[in-house]
Amino acid sequence: MLTITTTRTLAALRQRAKQAEGDLADATRQLEEFQQRSETGQDQPQLPAYVAALREELEAAHQLADEAMASEARTKSASEVMRLDATKRLAAQQRTIAELRAELEQACAAGPAGPELPEHTALAFRTLGGSLVALIAQPDDNSVSGRLNYSHRCLGCGDEAVVGTHHADNARRRANEHAAECRAIPSAAFTRI
Repeated sequence: MLTITTTRTLAALRQRAKQAEGDLADATRQLEEFQQRSETGQDQPQLPAYVAALREELEAAHQLADEAMASEARTKSASEVMRLDATKRLAAQQRTIAELRAELEQACAAGPAGPELPEHTALAFRTLGGSLVALIAQPDDNSVSGRLNYSHRCLGCGDEAVVGTHHADNARRRANEHAAECRAIPSAAFTRI
């Protein structure tokens, strides 16, 4: 097989060969010098200093690695503590929310815990003190036509209309007036309304 090479390629190959021969000669010379030094013992004084320098570098590298590991451990520890603290707070908040929801469900199921309103109560007005005034529409026993007798009773101060009226508007106005003036504070039994 015939290979055709150009002059330029041939010159590049020759230059690489010369460089490789020079590198080989340098390596051979360095090897001979090293062998000669080791035989005569010239490297002995430099060797302990070299070993000491290597040991110092190795110690510094070990210290740096130890510091890095300690820093990493501190970072992991701090983040773990923060994560655990946040987890505990979240669990406490969830427990509180669950307890409040249970109390709310109980309160809604039980209904309002208010005072017992008198029989035949038609309306109830809230007083300034927070009590209730009940407007009572009671059937009139003396009336043949089934008319209602209206009166009011305050559940805070105990005020009661002694004489009732057959007019709902008048009774309502009187109950509302009493609610606007009464300052009686309700009993603890129905302050949660």
